[in-house]
Amino acid sequence: MKILIICPTLDMTKPFSATPFLRQLFRAFHEIGNEVILVPYSGKPIQSDWWKCYPNPNLGKSEFLEKFLKKTKSFESNSNKLIPLMARKFAKPKLEKLLKKIIIDEKDVSAIIFIAIPLNQITGLSNNLKKEFQIPVLFYDVDLPTSLPEHGGFTFNYYPGSDLTEFDSILVTSEGSIIRLKELGAENVETVHIGIDPDEYMPIDIEKDIDFFFYGHNGQSRKNFVNMMISEPSKILDYNFVLGGRNYEMELGNAKFLSTKIDFSKWIEYSSRSKVNLNVVHELHAKTFATSTARPFELSALGCCIVSSPYDGLEKWFDTKKEILISNSVDECVEIYNFLMDDAEIRLKMGIAARERVLKEHTSFHRAKQIIQIIKKLN
Repeated sequence: MKILIICPTLDMTKPFSATPFLRQLFRAFHEIGNEVILVPYSGKPIQSDWWKCYPNPNLGKSEFLEKFLKKTKSFESNSNKLIPLMARKFAKPKLEKLLKKIIIDEKDVSAIIFIAIPLNQITGLSNNLKKEFQIPVLFYDVDLPTSLPEHGGFTFNYYPGSDLTEFDSILVTSEGSIIRLKELGAENVETVHIGIDPDEYMPIDIEKDIDFFFYGHNGQSRKNFVNMMISEPSKILDYNFVLGGRNYEMELGNAKFLSTKIDFSKWIEYSSRSKVNLNVVHELHAKTFATSTARPFELSALGCCIVSSPYDGLEKWFDTKKEILISNSVDECVEIYNFLMDDAEIRLKMGIAARERVLKEHTSFHRAKQIIQIIKKLN
């Protein structure tokens, strides 16, 4: 099967946390026998043995917009209503022209998938492609529920002004957001949770010189959980706590702040050096039922011992008594942390069990096969 995918970016240096998961998904599509054709919506094309990548037809415009948003500190304000209008007028035509040329030149494209693209910047594009080529078009939202209009999105508020009926199927990573999407007009919604490539997360035999570690961006959206799991326990317990990521302008107790940015390989190193890894979830994601996020799957694949903040639906993917523990208060954190720090064997067994669960049920290959089956039903 030949799949044409318009993705947010392939550049791991861009501030889009789903990029590792998506690159692993694209590889999985290839490994199970499909031909993958990519067009990045932001950033430069990156070629691979696992996919063929066409240039971003609006590279100059996207780089200018990115610099503008950073300079005006509006990267996360999501309030600029002019951007979708300008994108539809100046960027959408070039993207549409390129996609039509790709479909004609490549021949036999079985499906088109837009992934986490601001839909109100390309309104009408899917209908135009379906009308001309009779190919199913899907949209995969990996940012739910943050991407919903009432929450504004991470960077763009991209549902207002869009038409969800354009898409033959909408794929989501959040079961608790399905009803809201249908209220917005989605007709066919399927759940495809996040999965990871185990080859990218091989356990490392390294000295564990960090007691507790967490790394993740958008710290303000995790503020209450950071206080519960890191700030307060670090004042009570005589262990070293290390955390990093953007937007942690808050009281962190005795925890050491690492950096606002570390690369993927360095993150794996720090996670592997830690006796206990903390899964401090975005609070909105945590309370929206079965919203999968990458971190628990990544840490589990690394064989890490994990303690999570409250997370509605985590039990769908992991045994929350044997594979990942959940803490609901500062007192519970102190109790669980002491228990785990006193027993290295328990930590090891939890990490092994969590990794086995991921290998059995939650790899990018599982998710790729699921998406292929959805496409086959549409065809």
